[in-house]
This record gives sequence, structure tokens and C-alpha cells, in this order.
Amino acid sequence: MFENLLPFLMFGILLAAILSKPLSRVRWLTLPIALVILGFVSSEVWVGLGMDTGLRWQILRDLVFYLLLPILIFDAALRIDVRWLRREAVLIGSLSVPLLLVSAITSAGFFYFFMGDALGGGWAPALLIGAMVSATDPAMISGLLDGNGKTRRVQHILEGESLINDATTITLFILISALIAGPGVEIGPSAVLGRFALILLGGAAVGVVLGWALDLVIAPANDKVLATAATLVLAFSSFWVSEHVLGLSGVVATLTAGLTVAWRQRKHRSEEDIAFALDAWQMLGFCGNAMLFFMVGMSITPQMFQQHWQAMLVGILAAGISRALIVFLGVGPISRLPGVERLSLREQNLIFWGGVRGAVAIALALSLSVDIPHWYTIQSVVYGVALFSLIVQPPLLPVLAAGNIKTKVARGT
Repeated sequence: MFENLLPFLMFGILLAAILSKPLSRVRWLTLPIALVILGFVSSEVWVGLGMDTGLRWQILRDLVFYLLLPILIFDAALRIDVRWLRREAVLIGSLSVPLLLVSAITSAGFFYFFMGDALGGGWAPALLIGAMVSATDPAMISGLLDGNGKTRRVQHILEGESLINDATTITLFILISALIAGPGVEIGPSAVLGRFALILLGGAAVGVVLGWALDLVIAPANDKVLATAATLVLAFSSFWVSEHVLGLSGVVATLTAGLTVAWRQRKHRSEEDIAFALDAWQMLGFCGNAMLFFMVGMSITPQMFQQHWQAMLVGILAAGISRALIVFLGVGPISRLPGVERLSLREQNLIFWGGVRGAVAIALALSLSVDIPHWYTIQSVVYGVALFSLIVQPPLLPVLAAGNIKTKVARGT
């Protein structure tokens, strides 16, 4: 069936290339939303003609986990400014791990309370949705702010949070999914957190080792094509070794491998070589995002919104409240700690609105196993939250940032 799906994926990349520039000048419509709409329309027309799109759960899961996620995570890892990661380590680390868990549990509480019957009365499906809607998107955040002054700091915090947040969320998603699908498995908080910490830290260690080892191997060769090709191998091999050979987090391994090799390569590669690698990975990331959002449009049905619009509203409410909780009652007070630069209320507001749900949340929804009870309800809720976030937040964030700057200028700051 993949041969039926492949032309759609290529068509999605072509449309993204054609529409990217014109849509960059349109504030109210983003490229991901345009691709979702076009993916939906094209698949409806195709099915209406009696053709098969090739969409199958097994194909989507393999495509997402073995191709798209390693590309998206590794690309983001190469681009992140490690200096800002170190500088804002306390805030980024808090948002990405402990506060993310708070967000997931808070959201799960909403789903359990308001959607308990629709989810079979279980806590585990609610926690699974809570984890999925807590993933933020570094690709959607980049470029939304002007990158000047205090806004620049907020942008770097959001990018750093999104990068580590995604790896944490995916690890949590895989763990909870396995526990739900496993017959006769008891799901307790201590079991989940203990296993979560093990696979997270183990995956991080694997990525560092593989990234360092690859740099040692390719360092003697002064060839930018060879070095860039080797990073492509690293992105996929780190995921495979960690996930399938060692049973740890493949996504976290890919993240730390990317951070490690980027740091090592910048020490002995020329600026030209680094720029070449970044350009190559930018192309791969662009193609990965285009395929992902186009597939989302293909998988959407009108019945999804007719049957689950109330659950989607609960999801949007849960995602917003949990985000406000971890920003205004979490990272805001944490920024007052000694040695941490304090975040103003306006900066916290930008961090709140900058938590855009996008590619990773949607990728997890696409790869959701049909063996998980109520999988279609879960997928529908995540789609609703992500689409709402992509429609509302990206156009609003630059407006809030501009208002921020004007207020400071008027006050003479």
C-alpha cells in the first residue's frame, strides 16, 4: 500500500515548496494548516473517484517513527544554540521535564473528569492524551518572534523547551502506549516514573556516546559532503540502536546525538562546512514537515469533528489551562531563584502563547496504535488541539510581541 501513499507524500512536498513563500506574507494562514486542508481535499477527491490512498496504521507508524521523527528531532538539535541552552538551563530544563509531567497529569485530570466514559473510565488513556497535547513545536516557534532584545530571550527559551519537551513527550508516549497495550500490565505512578527515568537517561547517554564516536570517525576527513551524509546515518542509527537494540528512548538518543555532534563539529569544521550541513538538514526538515501535515489532512474525516467536537473542546481547554499552570505558577516563580534571570509577566505571557502544538503532537496521533482502546477518540482530541493551536497561536504571537515592544518603547525602557 505504500506505493499508493508515496505520490501523495511527494505531492505534499511539492505543494509546500510552491506555497511556502506566498504564505509567509499571510499572517492568518500558516503553511501547516494549508497543507492539512489540501491533504484533506485531495484525499477526498481521490477516494471519491474510487481510488485507495494507501493510508494504513502500520505504514503510518513506521513512517513516523523510523523516518519523520528522527529527521525532525535531529534537524532541531543541529539548529539549537547550545549557548542559550546552557544559559537558560534552569528554565528550559524545568519546562521540558518536571513541568511537562505536571502539564500532562493536569491535562489527564481534565480528560478523566470530563471524558471518563468516552475513554472507558480508565486513567491511562487520559494520561496518554495529556502527554500528547503537552508536546510543543520548535519548527512553528522559529521565526515567529523578531529575535530582538527580551523577545530574543523568549524565543530561545521556547525553542529549547520545545526541543527537549518533544523528546520527553515521545518517550512518555511510547512508555504509556506499551503499558496500555500490554495485557495484564498494572499501571502505577511509581512504575511509570521509574521506567520513564531509566529510558530517558539511558537514551541520552547512548546519543552522547554515538555522537562523540561519529565525530571521531569523520574528523580526519575534510569533506563536507561526507560529514553531512554521516550525520544522516547518525540520526537514524542512534534512534534504532537505542530503541530496538537497548530498549531505551530512541528519540532522546537522536536528540543528544545531534547536540553532541553539532558541538563537536563546530570545534574543527569551517563555517562553510557547517552552513552546508545546516542547509541540507533544513531541506530534510522541510520535507518531513510537509509530508507530516499533508498526511494529517489525508487522515481527517468530517465524522471526526461531528462525533468528537465536545472532546476536542475539552482538549483545547485542558491544554490551555495546563500550559498556564506550568508557565505562570511554574516557570515564572522558578525564574526568581538565585542565579536565574527573572521573567517579566509579559515574557511569561509570550511563553504561554508560544507553546504551539504542532508536528510532534500530530505525529504521535498519526502513529497511534489501533490496538489501544478508544484510539480514534484519542486521535481526534489531539488533532483538535493541534489544529486549534496552529490556527490561533502562530498569527497571534508576533502581534503580542509587537505590542510588548511598543509598550516598552512608550515607557522609555
